Amino acid sequence: MVGPRRFPPKASRLWSPLALPLLLASAAPGAAQPLEPEASPPSASVPLLKLAPGWGRLHQTLGLPAWVDLELQVVAEPMGNPAGGLVREASWIQQATLALTVRPPSDPDSPAGREWDRWAMQVAIASFNGDPLYAQRLGALLPLQEVANPVGLWLTRASLQRRSADDRWSLEAGLVSMSPDLFSTPIEDFYVHDALNGAPVLFSIPNFPVFPVAAPGALLVLRPTPASTLRLASFDLAATDSVAGLLGTATGLPPGRGWTHQLQWSYAAPWLNRHLAAPIAACREAAGLTARRPTCSQPVQVERQLPGGLLQLAAYAGTGPNRGLYGSATVPVALPWGLDHRLWAAAAAGIDTAANPTPSYLGGGLVSQGVLPGRPFDLLILGVARTGFSPTISPGLSHEGVVELGYQVQINQSFNLQPSLQWILNPGGAGRVPGVFAAGLQLGFSF
Repeated sequence: MVGPRRFPPKASRLWSPLALPLLLASAAPGAAQPLEPEASPPSASVPLLKLAPGWGRLHQTLGLPAWVDLELQVVAEPMGNPAGGLVREASWIQQATLALTVRPPSDPDSPAGREWDRWAMQVAIASFNGDPLYAQRLGALLPLQEVANPVGLWLTRASLQRRSADDRWSLEAGLVSMSPDLFSTPIEDFYVHDALNGAPVLFSIPNFPVFPVAAPGALLVLRPTPASTLRLASFDLAATDSVAGLLGTATGLPPGRGWTHQLQWSYAAPWLNRHLAAPIAACREAAGLTARRPTCSQPVQVERQLPGGLLQLAAYAGTGPNRGLYGSATVPVALPWGLDHRLWAAAAAGIDTAANPTPSYLGGGLVSQGVLPGRPFDLLILGVARTGFSPTISPGLSHEGVVELGYQVQINQSFNLQPSLQWILNPGGAGRVPGVFAAGLQLGFSF
């Protein structure tokens, strides 16, 4: 049985497998007006290279008012295994999500209007179609595609949020989930394999509210300092199955019971990020953007595509008991190739092995921007992970591991392609299935 898997709940839209190649063939990178840089702009004498703008946003296309935000995203992950595993075959799975955020219009001159500015309503629906059982047929226990979820429609969010005037705290309540704010780090979103794409140790607890599963609950976010964020959350596990089936999806979730409580501290340490405030200093010759020359006669600055340095510690406790710990670190590093690099590591431990099918996790990797000449926004992605199985729930199984190598081609702000290779070590955890070599292509669209 395949349980729900995590994917960052961005906005999306459903496309058929035939529509994706047609859209690919008709899409051109184009040269439209670029986005404004996130960091302080460079001096006028030094040009700033920015990722090409994407297609029109759904909000603009529909002519929606400024206080309504409608976003959509499609992620498709075709994959095949030319070697290893129990069978040789190919698979297609895709996720589409539509997200609506409403911030009531207000009169800034009235106190009541200023209060309305602090409220927001959020609703998100996710759709999955394709083949979610590919990994199991190969003999692996962990999905090779992080969007491998039961086919159907999921209500993934329906909540109200209120934030303070100074943005030092916010409170969200309703139908919410742990993803993407809890027990994951932003750098993991670049990976395809489920064990590398966030929520380690938690993604196999069937009724935990890991995307696309949502549950009645609340999330309180505190920001005591500009660099520190404290998140506290509670979720009603008894309602996860009924929430997941609201739109008719047969999720296979077992009945949950009790509550789970989450605590996470995140620290964007200034000493990790002091060099990241400005764009990347480079030159056209070194980036392969003009004819080769021995010196850097044409300095440029390039927008960063990677998240900043981040330290995280987290813990959860729930009925069962079901308790665990998590920690991660994302560190900027300097390397002799490319333009920008992040080294990361994460570890998690489930204390109560009778309640957690995967009570141990260790993962890490390297993501580099601008490795190839002439491609300053593309990303080279390398990751390794090892997940251990519960001796109580799965006696006789030890661990399953993965090595993933990928390259993300940034076409524009709305579209990217990511070919990837995976080597699955000890698939199934029992040592009886040959290691799996798989190749895939992730297609990401956003509007």
